[in-house]
Order: sequence, then C-alpha cells, then structure tokens
Amino acid sequence: MQLVRSLSEPGPAQGSTEPSQTSISDTAGVILYKNAKRKGFSVQNTGLTIIKLTFGATLPTQSVYHVALKGCSVADDGTGGYYVDDCWIGPVGGISSAAGGTCVVTEFSANSPDWDLNADWGLPAKLVG
Repeated sequence: MQLVRSLSEPGPAQGSTEPSQTSISDTAGVILYKNAKRKGFSVQNTGLTIIKLTFGATLPTQSVYHVALKGCSVADDGTGGYYVDDCWIGPVGGISSAAGGTCVVTEFSANSPDWDLNADWGLPAKLVG
C-alpha cells in the first residue's frame, strides 16, 4: 500500500447557505445534517428561549446537551448566544427550552465537487492500492 496526499482545495470556505431564521421547538430535531463538504457552521439564537445543541447522533434534551445558547433580551436584537465551529462535519441537533425558539443557522462549504476530506492536509492520508 502507498500513502497518497493531494492538495485539491486548501483555501477557505467558498460557499454558504442562504441565511434564514429557523424555528426550533421544544422537541429535539436535527438542524444540520452530516455534510463532508462542510468547512464550518454558525448558529445564532435570535429568540427569547435558550437553544441547546448536540454534535453527533444523539439529540439534545433539556438536561443533556453540548452547548447552550442564551436567548435575546428582545427577539432579533442580536444579543442571543452565538456558536461557530470550523471543523465539525457531523449532524447537529437542536432543542429550545420552550416552544417558539428561533435561530439562524449558516453552513460554510468547500463548494467544490472534487473536494475530498482525505486529501485535506489537516486530516490523515488516504491509503491507496
């Protein structure tokens, strides 16, 4: 076997999802699905409730989560919690502390059809052969 490394897209993210406000209920759900082309994402709480996030297959509960984003003082005033991640490509789950939660989720991507995670210098080399 031979180790092969290629540098197909070393630059920063070149694409993003359109910003839009997303409703988050008090029942957990996936807010971002796994995406191998993801270079990063952000979640901004725009509502009055607390938004709780998990990373991976386990959805958050009111008492089990990875990150909690504080609510705004007044809806959409920009003071709500903000989370940015520049390496997670797996699913992101979300739940609101009460009905009526809102947030803005943005995903940044490589935006290149031939981008390969195994060829990224920051990740292990691909075994070929």
